[in-house]
Amino acid sequence: MARRVFIDTSRTATNGRKKRKPRVVFDGERVFEVDKLTKLKDVDEVFIDTLFPEIYEEVLELLKRDVKVYLLKDTRILKKLRLENSMKKSDENDAILLSRISREGFKPLTIQEMEKKVELWPLINKYELLSKRIKTLKQWIKNDRYDYELKNSLRLMEKDKKDVARKITEIFSDDVVYKEACKALGVKDSVDLAILLNKVRLDLPLDCIKDYLGLTNNKNNGKYDREMRRRLSQLANTIYVNAKRGALKPSSLRLINTIITIELREKALYKLEAEIIKILKRAWRTISNQTSDRRWPMSGKSCEASR
Repeated sequence: MARRVFIDTSRTATNGRKKRKPRVVFDGERVFEVDKLTKLKDVDEVFIDTLFPEIYEEVLELLKRDVKVYLLKDTRILKKLRLENSMKKSDENDAILLSRISREGFKPLTIQEMEKKVELWPLINKYELLSKRIKTLKQWIKNDRYDYELKNSLRLMEKDKKDVARKITEIFSDDVVYKEACKALGVKDSVDLAILLNKVRLDLPLDCIKDYLGLTNNKNNGKYDREMRRRLSQLANTIYVNAKRGALKPSSLRLINTIITIELREKALYKLEAEIIKILKRAWRTISNQTSDRRWPMSGKSCEASR
């Protein structure tokens, strides 16, 4: 019989330092801790609640050892189980409660998707860092009205940023969902789109994805990924500007031209953001239907769009 373990993962630092909290593991009989997932011995299946970037490499190594790793589709079920069992929120309790969730409540992770995440993560981090530094330098120059020879540094950073963006889009060059989405949106080599596809889980219901991105009237009560929403906003703005210039491909014109006729730019961009998510979802569904043998069927609503 396969040995299964259930793990509550965490990216929380200990005492404000970079050291991460240990992984809390339940093996069906006892609860214990491991510093890394890779230190697990004699296990066949690993069930985790959340997939943080800090554990990408650990998960990948497990998969390469032929250990099956499954990711919880909807973390809300943990809250429901806590209430039903009158249990307080804790790493130990959540690890135990994971063991009470049916297999259909998890999605299997693959070597291919984890290899892509491991390769992309440092590039995305560098791209974000360069973007912030470039924005800061430009603001300094604008405010001081004197560049203090910062323009040379700015040019180097912008060149480096373009190189990193090219590497990110090259990784997605053979991604069928990315290619289908680019075609539908009328964009090419979009780093914002690539970063969105790397982070947003398109296997979830559309309303859950909108919650994750704050595309609701109450912005999911403030509980949304602001960085991914910013990426979506930048992609929408690029498409909007291209449409205004008449630079979009014919396949995108009907949809986009309808949206840009909205008088208020802010409202038009919001509608465009929502439509982009629908397009990405349709692209994912089209491709996943062609490769349905590699995926499990979904069960119920799952609103953890970022894993």
